[in-house]
Amino acid sequence: MLQRCCLTGLAVAATLAFTTATARAELRYRLQELANYGAVANAGPPGPVDYFVPSAINNHGLVVGLRQQEVYDEIKDYIETAYIYGGTRLEPLPGSDAFHESHAAGINDRGQIIGGFRMRHTPGQTPFLYANGHYLDLRVEGTEIENRTTGINASGQVVGDANGRAFFFDGTRSRYMDIPGALGSNAEALNDHGAVVGNAYFNAPGGGYDFRAFVHDGQNVKFLPNPLRDFGTPEMVDINNAGQMVANVVNGERRARRSLIYEADGRFTDLGNFSARWEETVVESLNDRGWAVGHSRGDTCFDFSCNQAFLWRNGRMVSLNDLVLVSPDEQWHLSRATDINERGQIVGSGWHGGSFSAYLLTPVPEPRSWALLLAGLGLVGAVARRRPARGR
Repeated sequence: MLQRCCLTGLAVAATLAFTTATARAELRYRLQELANYGAVANAGPPGPVDYFVPSAINNHGLVVGLRQQEVYDEIKDYIETAYIYGGTRLEPLPGSDAFHESHAAGINDRGQIIGGFRMRHTPGQTPFLYANGHYLDLRVEGTEIENRTTGINASGQVVGDANGRAFFFDGTRSRYMDIPGALGSNAEALNDHGAVVGNAYFNAPGGGYDFRAFVHDGQNVKFLPNPLRDFGTPEMVDINNAGQMVANVVNGERRARRSLIYEADGRFTDLGNFSARWEETVVESLNDRGWAVGHSRGDTCFDFSCNQAFLWRNGRMVSLNDLVLVSPDEQWHLSRATDINERGQIVGSGWHGGSFSAYLLTPVPEPRSWALLLAGLGLVGAVARRRPARGR
């Protein structure tokens, strides 16, 4: 009896392990178009240009970004409004009708949202944290004109730039980050431990400026080396909770753009590209599993874009167009991926039937994986059938 139970348990365990491994190897995505506006903001009637640009997704699948509309008020103008997608429809961020323009840049699992807004006839953007139905002004001193928010972590800490300097909001107040000797700086992202990545510039010996990439752990600043010869300083993009970081590097003479992933121990990997002729890859986000997303130029152009949205995982770059489960009749081309959450969901933009549109991708099991699961359950059933009935 014990032997048969063990066989059954082993069969179940082996089936689930094999199915899980297969699902990971054959990841596929279900596509959902981010459309169906629930309401129109105060920007006026929509014009020929009217689309949603996603910027971030949290682990609950909530998506934030901006809606851009072409409007006419004596002259043609383009109005941006912060929008949120909650699973069924796109709606303006509550209270955004009080602003002339606004955008949302990030969201955490508590539903706290960062972004910027501008009042009519007022220069510059005010950085904000939206939480519990209220907008909190994140300006460091209240007199800045140039501001932006770039990242928020699980506890509601925020990073961004103000007047050419990186700032950090600790949950109570905003303050400039101390980068010793820097003339200016920018913060691009932070993780849940409060580690921040960004860039700074300094006076260089003999004149000019020296640009450097950094990671700041709250106490100390570590500068990152440039691993690619003939390329410029890495432009930091994101950092995950394992300490991995992603960055883009540029070679202006060759018009080349490459993307890198740094390990916490200093090792790095070039993410590669799709094209044999072009070196043009841009990474935009990294999750805690070490999966990265962005876009890379290909050798073949589709409709209005030569870019392919990519997912980088397990040391390999794959076009999202090859992973998405849509029929050719739907005419989707995914040209940009902007963010990825811990569930592997991805948001980005592309072309649908010749029109610009936004998408949400959700991982699904490959049909073959379900077949393997059923086969495994069949094996379990066969083991059970060979078990003699009690009392015989």
